[in-house]
Amino acid sequence: MTGPDPSPVSAERATWRQRLQPHHDFLLLLVTFVTFRLASVWFMRPGGYIRDYSDLIYYRSRASWQDFGFLPYRDYWSEYPPLFAWFSVWIDRIARLFPVWEDDRFWYAAIFGAAMVAAETVTFVSLYILARRLYGERGLRVAWLYAGIFLPVFMLTGWYDALPAMTIILALTILLTVRSGWGMALAGLVAGIGGLLKLVPLAILAVTPLVTRRWRDIALAVLVAAAVVAGVYAYAYVTGPTMTLASLRSLTERTGWSTLYALADGFLRLGKVVGDPFDPASEVGQYDPQVPQRIVWLGWMALGAVMLYVARRRQQPPQDDWRVVTFAALTYTILLLAYPAWNPQYALYLLPFLVLVWPNARGLTYALLLSGFVLLEHPVYFNLVGPNYPPATQAILGVDYTRLLWVIVILRTIVLAAIAADLGWMLFRPAARRLAPVIAALATVLVVLWFVPDFLHTYAAGRLATTPLRPAILYLNATDAALPIVSSNLTVSRELRPLLDKPGRLIMAGGRPDRVEPLPELLAAQTPFLYVRAPGDSETVVDFLGNSGACATREDIGGVQLWYCNGAAASLAAFDGGLELVAAHLPDTLDDPFYATLFWHATAPIATDYTVFVHVVDAAGNMLGQWDQVPGAGSAPTSSWTPGTLIADDYRIALDAAAAQSPVHVIVGLYDPATGERLPVSATSLPSADNAVDVRSYP
Repeated sequence: MTGPDPSPVSAERATWRQRLQPHHDFLLLLVTFVTFRLASVWFMRPGGYIRDYSDLIYYRSRASWQDFGFLPYRDYWSEYPPLFAWFSVWIDRIARLFPVWEDDRFWYAAIFGAAMVAAETVTFVSLYILARRLYGERGLRVAWLYAGIFLPVFMLTGWYDALPAMTIILALTILLTVRSGWGMALAGLVAGIGGLLKLVPLAILAVTPLVTRRWRDIALAVLVAAAVVAGVYAYAYVTGPTMTLASLRSLTERTGWSTLYALADGFLRLGKVVGDPFDPASEVGQYDPQVPQRIVWLGWMALGAVMLYVARRRQQPPQDDWRVVTFAALTYTILLLAYPAWNPQYALYLLPFLVLVWPNARGLTYALLLSGFVLLEHPVYFNLVGPNYPPATQAILGVDYTRLLWVIVILRTIVLAAIAADLGWMLFRPAARRLAPVIAALATVLVVLWFVPDFLHTYAAGRLATTPLRPAILYLNATDAALPIVSSNLTVSRELRPLLDKPGRLIMAGGRPDRVEPLPELLAAQTPFLYVRAPGDSETVVDFLGNSGACATREDIGGVQLWYCNGAAASLAAFDGGLELVAAHLPDTLDDPFYATLFWHATAPIATDYTVFVHVVDAAGNMLGQWDQVPGAGSAPTSSWTPGTLIADDYRIALDAAAAQSPVHVIVGLYDPATGERLPVSATSLPSADNAVDVRSYP
């Protein structure tokens, strides 16, 4: 007995199941993709452990001005095209409907991030559609490669570029799947919407001459995009003509950053568009560029136009899908090489193309290299070692951190150039494609081998310059390297140890209630040592040392107290009137500028404010550099010194040592500024002459 004929509804359901069956694995991946990204946005803090760093804070701050009645393009100019400026305001209006969380940015970030995930989902589905056209069932590899790249997830938490990136991939998908006049118009509409978020999506229209031979259809796509952009800007102009014109000016007059062009101009800081947004005439550039940026830009655009002409001549349109996709990737690579500024989120415009053109180890290598250099610059360089330190901190860093930015920018440029060359070879000379990735990989490996130790050194210098323990650490490094340092505070010791020249000097005492080892052994052996006393120390250890009577001399420095145990106290020189030079922390080599830190204390109250001088002289007595100052750059005059406190005194001396005769001596002393008379040296273990001491000689 046979069953009933299937109803039209069941037949339709069967048809849908049959249609979805080839995409079953992709649908599973799509669900994982969306839920993972939403969870990342809602449950991960932007910036991670390095710093709560993103543009999200800036977006929200601008959008919050609506609480005072200020709207973008009406009351203030925005360096972003209108659609995003208004979008940010809309997100803030929704966020204001919810009671404020402990962190008042939460609702804005959560809603904003959800919108970015929606855009990323459209990009993901479009990528899969393109991949199926290029590779058939193997196209799923493109989807899972893109899903596994970290950088797009990181960018979801703090930048909006997932929106314009979506319009680029969606417009390309429409161009290749709807090859008709309507498809051209729809792609132009999407590109125009993208251009109102950021101008870069408009560049996807460069591939239209490869999609169709009908110039009328090409013109239709361009005109639709132009009409969308012009229409929205016209509406903005009617709303606020002055601020609309100022916004357009901000797009054309901004200066570059984080590129070879900006570095050649000497600009080494974090880039942004500056100026008062309520002042339509304010300057938006950060410096006066010397590199002719417009000429550079036009040169790259001319190169792109020539390559488009050659590509169209090699195969009459409509061209194969892979050629159109490859040329689109080449277009955006050239744009990234041409633009005088670089932001980390710009990589989002190229990453989808890398896995789409090369769904293999080649594409993944390019994607990981580009992602790695982006993260190396933001947030690693600019937040861990870069120029965000205040001027007072930069003055005592003692390292040139800017060379690391040069390395990062050069590496990133090499990778982009290699990608461009590889894409060009694919289009024009497929047989010679192996050269570019080999050059990129070799250059990256060689430079990274040099970069890593230099980065670690620069990072350590930055941590030393910013920690409150810096005076104590420098003093400990200036003492005898064989002198043990003891601590019972785990937090303090973990900050001390990596910054000590000899980390093995640090010994931990205590660790458990009623435990004081290895202190009894040190005291019994009469071994001189320094105990670093800090809040939160083991009271058992503190009481044991206090009751031992071996650590009677104690001095405060940098938020801790140093206990000199078993006769560890010493000084380099004593001057009349109760002043002592206890130690000097000097560099191992005679570099320009010359960094020095002197440590002083008073053995009795001092009535006079003396000036310290540091002279760097060669064997012939020629002055190579000098600096005179009230201790602490004026913040610690000698009349304020009290016994029991160490004074850290920093110097940064410009040297002219080109013709110096060896050895070079560092001479230190004090004088009364009222009379010019030097304070006599009463005792010292150092060479001494003319009421000054020679704290170090350089061969």
